[in-house]
Amino acid sequence: MDPGMISRVLLLRHQLRGRERWTRARLQAHQETELAVLRSFASAHSPFYQRFHLGLQGAPLSELPVLTKATLMDNFDELSTDPAVRLVALQTYLETLHGDDLFAGQYWVSATSGSSGRKSIIPSTAHEWAMVIASYGRANEWAGIKSGLTHKVGIAVVSSTTAWHQSSRVAATVHSPFFASERLDAAAPLPDIVARLNDLQPDVLIAYASMIRILAEEQLARRLRIAPRAVNSSSEVLTAEANAMATRAWQVPPFNVYAATETGGIAAECGHHRGMHLFEDLVIPEVVDDQYRPVPPGEPGDRLLVTVLSSRTVPLIRYEMTDRVRMATQKCPCGMPFRLLASIEGRTEDAIVLSTPDGGTIRIHPIVFHRVLDLIDAAGWQVRQQQDALIILIASPGKDFDPATTEHHVMTALTAAGAFPPPVRTTTVDMIPSGAAGKRPFVVAAPPKTASAS
Repeated sequence: MDPGMISRVLLLRHQLRGRERWTRARLQAHQETELAVLRSFASAHSPFYQRFHLGLQGAPLSELPVLTKATLMDNFDELSTDPAVRLVALQTYLETLHGDDLFAGQYWVSATSGSSGRKSIIPSTAHEWAMVIASYGRANEWAGIKSGLTHKVGIAVVSSTTAWHQSSRVAATVHSPFFASERLDAAAPLPDIVARLNDLQPDVLIAYASMIRILAEEQLARRLRIAPRAVNSSSEVLTAEANAMATRAWQVPPFNVYAATETGGIAAECGHHRGMHLFEDLVIPEVVDDQYRPVPPGEPGDRLLVTVLSSRTVPLIRYEMTDRVRMATQKCPCGMPFRLLASIEGRTEDAIVLSTPDGGTIRIHPIVFHRVLDLIDAAGWQVRQQQDALIILIASPGKDFDPATTEHHVMTALTAAGAFPPPVRTTTVDMIPSGAAGKRPFVVAAPPKTASAS
């Protein structure tokens, strides 16, 4: 890591540790101050926000308009606060990105995979990028991942190796004498991943939640033989079943981390495993329904709005993330001032739309499938929606797997949820197929129907 970046990150980590001992009142005062600075900066330097927040200078955060990904990307050049940061130039730069090269010599640029539709592209100054790295450092420390001059920590990250993916960019930036980090492509053949991990024998395993489950299955089958001191799960929903399987496999409960390209770290578990503490000193979260109305703790929302307090190049104020999350109703005994996320239940886009008996439609959330398919003795599952059927992929099922019984249980669950289910067919596969970034979503909804050409 560049010495200047090391200094920035170490200073920020020191500051973040101090905030973890704040009172709730001090945290809220910090949010109010930082939010006022962010809004003032955006209004002064972004032509988009000058229009978007026109007449709302004194309005509370909850009354400001919501910034969607589509609005962000459609207005990118005017939303950017640096005239040198323009969308076409960023896209050209990403097409040829290698290693840790900077855009215009001063911006780290990451992009989403576009698995939920359109990509978003986020450029970061040195301070913004150091904050992203520090937010991940906080999650790692809470998971017990610590290093020093006398002990280098070996970390294996099974994720995307695409150069513009944020995790790849972080890895390319973070070169430290305290860590030996190896990246493995989550989309690579499973035997290759297992063999490489057996060679590495990492102290810490970090992977997508779907990959955590797959690797836990390999460990329990004794093909994978590693003994990590800590396991971090990120980027996808970590189900209770996958959590339990990972705990059996490695004798340590996995730590759940919630992050996004647009924000860096958003939340992470502490050692009490009572839920994920929101990084409320870095991000102001709002759990809302489909109409952007606040959702009380204990109830799942349809969207999460985030205001990233350190964002300056591309200010993100009430930015919409289509994640279904549920706030906890209880506090964590650790005493930190940050509220808890009880669960992340997937993205709104992961829901599939089915017909109802009365001719209407209903959205079926993946939780309906989890209740049935998580019980199967298999290395994983995926529901793929076609226009006239649901295809359920079951990876390497046990000898007692009965396709007809599974299909019946899924049909029953869909009927109980209020749907008129289409035909359900199961197919066994060696491994659940991955997307471009190596993720293996539980549900792949059918693309919307397009009008026929006349």
